[in-house]
Amino acid sequence: YFRSTLQDDYTVQKMNGRSGSMGAMLPGMNFMDTIDIAVSIDTSGSMTDEMLKDFLTEVKGIMETFKDFKLTLWTFDTQVYNPKVFTMENLDEILEYDPKGGGGTLFEANWEFMKEEGIEPQRFVMFTDGYPGHGWGDENYCDTLFVIHGSTTIEAPFGMTAYYEPK
Repeated sequence: YFRSTLQDDYTVQKMNGRSGSMGAMLPGMNFMDTIDIAVSIDTSGSMTDEMLKDFLTEVKGIMETFKDFKLTLWTFDTQVYNPKVFTMENLDEILEYDPKGGGGTLFEANWEFMKEEGIEPQRFVMFTDGYPGHGWGDENYCDTLFVIHGSTTIEAPFGMTAYYEPK
């Protein structure tokens, strides 16, 4: 998802393979090797420890995909907890990250937090079970990906929806 949506610039070093059939050689795309994203993990009472572990593993996988990154991570239920910025320098600290929460669910808390803190990520990723307390958040603030664990029928009303399938 991230590689396909974060195109940086055109390049003639990677020619577009589909262009040859048209009788023309068109440039391909260079993809960014760095990313600045915000990630929140739903820690409301409906989330299990296994789900949280799965999500933290996925966050680490996102970080390992890029040569350089800034990933702002927090957990939430009806409020935001334990925000932390991860870069290449502290990648391994993700394994000690302490998710907090356990109450109700308020997706909007994420957007309120980002606005208050001046966080404007290239992408915002929310890992959740897909059960908001009220609304889904501010669809106009930033590009959003909802990763839903435990259901393949819930679809976010904006942004993109992906389904997490445990192995």
